[in-house]
Amino acid sequence: MVLTYQEETAYLEQFMTERRKARLQEVLSHRTRNLVLVLEDIFDPHNASACIRSSEAMGLQELHVAALNLPFKPNPGVTNGAEKWLDIIRHDSVEDCISHLHGRGFTVAAGVLDEGALPIQELSFDRPVALVFGNEHEGLSPAMAAACDHRFYIPMYGFSQSFNISVASALAVHYAVNQRVNIFGRNGDLDDADIEALYAHWVRLSVNMAEGILEQLRTQQ
Repeated sequence: MVLTYQEETAYLEQFMTERRKARLQEVLSHRTRNLVLVLEDIFDPHNASACIRSSEAMGLQELHVAALNLPFKPNPGVTNGAEKWLDIIRHDSVEDCISHLHGRGFTVAAGVLDEGALPIQELSFDRPVALVFGNEHEGLSPAMAAACDHRFYIPMYGFSQSFNISVASALAVHYAVNQRVNIFGRNGDLDDADIEALYAHWVRLSVNMAEGILEQLRTQQ
């Protein structure tokens, strides 16, 4: 007899506390796939890791990576396990990244300090939005910058006129999530099927030796 993943999930739940199960459901209720962060050729593993952690903390389920010339290697000591709760989607080219997002109805906005960029307050977050940030030293590639629908910046009021990539992305995501809450009343908008699938996956992540337990269960059927 082959067990469904729902049956396997229900079996694993007996190894979890009610508090833990409730926590998974609570986090799922705040999750969205309609706001994503896109990173192009991030150089510093610390920055990559901080971006992952900020995205997960603010309820983003996806983080997109265009690692065209540099490897994307987050530092596990900085992510503190945040990466295992996210879907990190890698793209081999600018064209693949942008076509994927446009195909899903995203408006793609590049975080830049170029002339003509709009303050982030002028972006609309009543639709799917991808916030794109580039390399710490070179910024976005010309191809990525040209492919984006909008350019935005985070207003600053001191002598410093730039943020570290990890800080800039965190501020942008935090602002965007707050705007979504103001517009929709909540950030979370996953459908029931996505919630069920993610919950099953997270249960497996939450139970020690989950695969071993399930393998033993399967042999008993």
